Amino acid sequence: MFRIETLTSVESLRQCVEIQREIWSWSDEDLLPLRTLLLLRKIGGQVLGALESSGKVVGFINAFPGYRDGKVYLHSQMLGVRKHYQSQGVGKQLKLAQRDEAIHQGFQRIEWTFDPLETRNAQFNLERLGVICRRYVADAYGPSTSSLHGALPTDRLVAEWYVSSERVKSRVGLIHVPRLLSSGATVVELPEDIGQIKVQNQSKAAVIQKNFKNQIIRLLEKGFCVTAFAQSSKQSKVCYQLEPFDQKILDS
Repeated sequence: MFRIETLTSVESLRQCVEIQREIWSWSDEDLLPLRTLLLLRKIGGQVLGALESSGKVVGFINAFPGYRDGKVYLHSQMLGVRKHYQSQGVGKQLKLAQRDEAIHQGFQRIEWTFDPLETRNAQFNLERLGVICRRYVADAYGPSTSSLHGALPTDRLVAEWYVSSERVKSRVGLIHVPRLLSSGATVVELPEDIGQIKVQNQSKAAVIQKNFKNQIIRLLEKGFCVTAFAQSSKQSKVCYQLEPFDQKILDS
C-alpha cells in the first residue's frame, strides 16, 4: 500500500531526481533538478509523491503554473514511477491526487505532453483519464539523452485535462455518462507493435512517425481534436479517434 502526499523535504525531493535517472537514464542536463522541485510549491505548482510506509518515494508527479489565452492552468511536466512499482496503479493514484489538489487550488485545466507512439500512455490518458488533444508539437524537447527515445524527434501530443468536466468525472469513475461517437469522427492508425518497431527498426519508426504527424496535424488544423484511443478494425492496428471540437465533447 502507498500513501500520496505533498513532497516538501529535501530528502524526498532528492529521491525524485533519483527516480528520473532510474526510469529515463537521462544525463544531468535533462534532469529536473532539486532546486526547481523545491521551488514549485512556492510558486503555486505541485510536487506529489507515492510513498511506502518506510518513507521511500516510489513515484512522483510535478506541475508548474501556466497562463494561456487569459486563463491560468497547470502544466504537469513529469510523472515517474520506479520500475519495480510500475503496473500497480501508482500512476493513476498520482494523477487523481493531482486532480484533487488542482481543484482545491482553483484550477480547471491541467495540460501535459505525451509521445503518441507510446500507445500505453495514449490508452491511459485518453481512456482512463478523459483528456482531449488539440495540439501536436513537433520535436518538442529536441534531442533526448534517454535511450528510451532513441534518435526519433521528440514529437508530442498536448493533453488537455478539464478536471471538473463531466467527461473526466466519467472516465475516472465518479459518474456514468453514456459515450456517443460523433458522426463526423475519423481515425488515424498506428501499427499495434509500434513500441517494438521503435526499438528494432528506427528508420521504419521514423517513417511511421512522420506519416502519423502529417495526418494528425492536418486534422487538428481543420478543427478536429483527439478524443479516444482504441483497437482498430484492421488487424494489428490501433487508432486515435478524432472529432470536430465542440464544447459538448467535455460533457460526453
